[in-house]
Amino acid sequence: MSETEEKAAVNASADKNDKAVNKDKNQKKKKPEKKYNLPRHKFWFGIGKPLTLAFLKFKANFKRTKNDLTKRPYMILCNHACDLDPLMVINSVPGVVHALASDHLFKHPVFGKFVAHIASPIPIVRAQMDLKSIKEAMLVRKDGASLLIFPEANCCFSSKTSYIAPATAKLVKQFKMPLALFNVRGSYLTKPRWSNSWRKGKTSCVLVRVIEPEELAAMSVDELYSAICEALSFNEMEYQREMHISFKGHDLLDGAERMLYQCPKCGKMMAMKSEGDSIFCTECGYKVTMNSEGFFEGDDVIFDAFDKWDDWQREQAVKLVTEGNYDATGETPVIVTPVNELYKAKRAEKNVLMGEGSFALYSDRFVFDTENAIETDEEGNATGVGPKQFVWKFEDITKLSCVHKNRIQIAVGEKEYYEIHSKNTYRSAYAYMIYFYCLKRHAQGKELDFFGM
Repeated sequence: MSETEEKAAVNASADKNDKAVNKDKNQKKKKPEKKYNLPRHKFWFGIGKPLTLAFLKFKANFKRTKNDLTKRPYMILCNHACDLDPLMVINSVPGVVHALASDHLFKHPVFGKFVAHIASPIPIVRAQMDLKSIKEAMLVRKDGASLLIFPEANCCFSSKTSYIAPATAKLVKQFKMPLALFNVRGSYLTKPRWSNSWRKGKTSCVLVRVIEPEELAAMSVDELYSAICEALSFNEMEYQREMHISFKGHDLLDGAERMLYQCPKCGKMMAMKSEGDSIFCTECGYKVTMNSEGFFEGDDVIFDAFDKWDDWQREQAVKLVTEGNYDATGETPVIVTPVNELYKAKRAEKNVLMGEGSFALYSDRFVFDTENAIETDEEGNATGVGPKQFVWKFEDITKLSCVHKNRIQIAVGEKEYYEIHSKNTYRSAYAYMIYFYCLKRHAQGKELDFFGM
């Protein structure tokens, strides 16, 4: 190669490198899409609200209730009974509303990105609201949009508003926004959390109270917490005992054993089985059928509805623990199910399968035994398969939650999460949660008045 050709080749190579560097700089300078973009969200909410309202009317016979809310940002709290609740609240409030939502919503590769673009919900790991979620919620306030929180952090199982953490009141005071308190009515019987089928009756979203920032500032945390609990307290079946609204559908009790896990006649655990509009005990044959108003019928009805049956189940859990009717040595499990999948859960990311096996609750721990544990490296790549026992001591568990119909989520410390999915889709994750909190609180010498929800 001549000297001239060599210089030309060097110059061409230098030009190519310069272009590559400039391209990298331009890519670095390109700003990512702003997550909380009020103009974008106003556009999508303007299109989405009429469409979702029409959907709610068709699917749940939703009737929008008039209220006096003005066009300004609110912090909104509401009870939670059904997956349609966020749409009901959003269609009852003017302007853009960002909701705190389970991180499972974001794990779908297509739908998750679509929802994130048009509505930008704030992801939380169902077990607890982390610092990152709070920071994102603060951005919503600065953006001038309303913030929707379901303080139960879960859809209720038994028709009654679940436990609301006292820290909710502290969070509300920290944001210094007008507080709007709502009740959703009819959504539990439209699609109970444990159910596989939809029904159609009547649903509504009622504004119960508005607390202005000045009044919030004057209230103590305890006073505010009491006001929140009072406004959000709602029992759908108690409401039905007065209203008698018909919710028409099919297979009305299909999946009910996810919540009604104990037979009220013989007391056998995990013996209930649903079939169509009925549920029966495989041990003693006790059977009831549910009518369109949500009440039980039959020759020997012990409880007329879900709320009273569940109250009794919780009483039985407390009785078992306080009377010591279980193996306190930890040798025999209180509850065990054979076929489950264990996943390592990450915030707003796809779960990583760790193995299949049995899942048991003992007096002081959870145990997952598997013959095919999948070992992974730091990047989540599988590195080997073999037998392993996973153990979570009660004292290491910061919170236990039910996810969807029957998944169990275990939070260990601040950033470690696991999920147990049952291949028996009718297994009761709810029973595990009830007995876990009874056993743990008993060991701590606390009152057995908290059941996780």
